[in-house]
Amino acid sequence: MTVVPETGPPILEVRNLLTGFKTERGWVTAVDSISLSIQAGRTLGLVGESGCGKSVTGYSLMRLISPPGRIVAGEVLLEGRDLLLLSEREMRQKRGGQIAMVFQEPMTSLDPLYMVQDPLLETLAIHRGLRGAAARKEAVSLLEQVAIPGAAGRLTSYPHQFSGGMRQRILIATALAGKPRVLVADEPTTALDVTVQAQILALLRQLQVETGTAVLLITHNLGVVAENCHDVAVMYAGRIVEVAPVKSLFAKPSHPYTQGLLAAIPGPLTAPRTPLPAIPGTVPSLHNLPSGCRFRNRCALAASRCAEEVPVLREISPGHSVACHFVD
Repeated sequence: MTVVPETGPPILEVRNLLTGFKTERGWVTAVDSISLSIQAGRTLGLVGESGCGKSVTGYSLMRLISPPGRIVAGEVLLEGRDLLLLSEREMRQKRGGQIAMVFQEPMTSLDPLYMVQDPLLETLAIHRGLRGAAARKEAVSLLEQVAIPGAAGRLTSYPHQFSGGMRQRILIATALAGKPRVLVADEPTTALDVTVQAQILALLRQLQVETGTAVLLITHNLGVVAENCHDVAVMYAGRIVEVAPVKSLFAKPSHPYTQGLLAAIPGPLTAPRTPLPAIPGTVPSLHNLPSGCRFRNRCALAASRCAEEVPVLREISPGHSVACHFVD
């Protein structure tokens, strides 16, 4: 069993990452100068409403942004080496090896024309040098590790022969085949029923303990964050507005957006049919973002200063930083 370090240098550090897209209506910035870090053996949850830039962040870390998208600036340091400065050939050696990704939508992420063994064997060949019988033995072991029944006989099966939960397990097995140091899990429980969600998340926790992998868990589900993450970053309209250890965030949410998200979750004592508070308005269009604080049009605390100055992340307690002018 791997011992999870409580302190130490981050294995993955993101500094001022900026990613955008050229559209018919002009340039839009989807990820605006965000910074994150994750230590080995720890999980960072990245949360926020749909369209806030979570998945674009994950794809940027993997350098999978294609035209008309482009990573404009920043650093993605994996064990001190900036992935954004690597050639595409060098990045292919890192991608799937030292850093891997579990993609959204298990029902569509696997190519229906390929057998389950194909991506597994390819990953094992490229990143671990295994071929032939040795590769097949390891592929079976990986499927057994993610609890695929009758793994040896399922290597030549096709994706349509598996349920959604089983496909998600296969995606996780493929991502782990290269023994990555960092795993980006983008909504790994999307479209799965509650029981299968719990199984998948328990599997990720178990594998993390065994391997010491650092995990970036992208989700909109704060319940998943509470149960599975050590730290959490809250994202809104392309920017990080709050970063904290999970216990600190749930005990004392300090950004008005975070407070609104948590207030909208029913508690164990919430009476049936009790109306839940909602955050007014909608997420702003990336083509027409408000000046200053991007949350100000939906915030009860908004003042003239919020329109004039961009709030910066500042630490209010150890490990807990907030981007709000009125956090005090």
